[in-house]
Amino acid sequence: MSITANQVESVLEQRLRESGVLKVLSKAHYQFLDLGEELFVEIVVTDASCLEDAEKIVRETAQELKSQNIRLNSVIRALWEVVDVSYVGPSRSADGGLRAASEFQVILQSGDRKQSVIVDLSWGALEFLRQKRGVKRLTSENITKFQSEFVAKTVRSFVQYELSLGGTSYWSPVLHPKLEMNDAAALFVLGQSTAFNELWHAVSDAFEPAVVDSFLGSLAVSSKNIQRFEDVLSELSNMLGGAYRRGATLSTSANELFQKVDRSEQELLKKYFHARVELLKMESPELIQKYFRVF
Repeated sequence: MSITANQVESVLEQRLRESGVLKVLSKAHYQFLDLGEELFVEIVVTDASCLEDAEKIVRETAQELKSQNIRLNSVIRALWEVVDVSYVGPSRSADGGLRAASEFQVILQSGDRKQSVIVDLSWGALEFLRQKRGVKRLTSENITKFQSEFVAKTVRSFVQYELSLGGTSYWSPVLHPKLEMNDAAALFVLGQSTAFNELWHAVSDAFEPAVVDSFLGSLAVSSKNIQRFEDVLSELSNMLGGAYRRGATLSTSANELFQKVDRSEQELLKKYFHARVELLKMESPELIQKYFRVF
């Protein structure tokens, strides 16, 4: 190198100072690394209104270094705070059709800049949160309150976690103002046990469109009634580790896992399973007819 890493860092710092960006630089999150083959800088600002200035400075510096065969990679991001989370209503696709999700609007702020973000909460996540809260049934009278209070708090925690990630895995709400929150994310946010997570995913995988036919077929061969959760557990063992990754299972017995979770988690799993059965009845009547003995 014709210029040292320390000199590059000094040049960057000088340019950031001259532009005023250095005033809003978070020193606790700043990184400048000499990786041998390349240089890496992570610039984190406390005011997102300065993002474009910081990006321009780093981009121009990288271009100058390129002529000297020096590669400078970078992450330029801002620190954001969640100001407000509000329930909007059912989520809709680009063509206006209804999706199996609820839409939330999240307002973020970083210094003088505000950013609106949309979070789509999947049906599976909503069902898990309903059971976790102990709500027997969502109706037109209680759904808005449930979504606006308990669910909105969970969405807030999910967004805060996404914002906490730094380095190359960071999320930019400016570049990607839409997030999907599925049941796995809800489980993570609420911190359920590992055994519970594995069983919840096993149930979810069993009812996936590409899998549910064979799952019901295995119940039919074993002469098992889908309404008896404890009897069905052994068949869920085939789903552990994921319906599409059976070769990398972490556990082999759903019955053993079920005994590891506490009573409240056992009840949540049973309720979720029966809710998926009821949804299947509504969405796939042809499968109910094909495997009528299972139901």
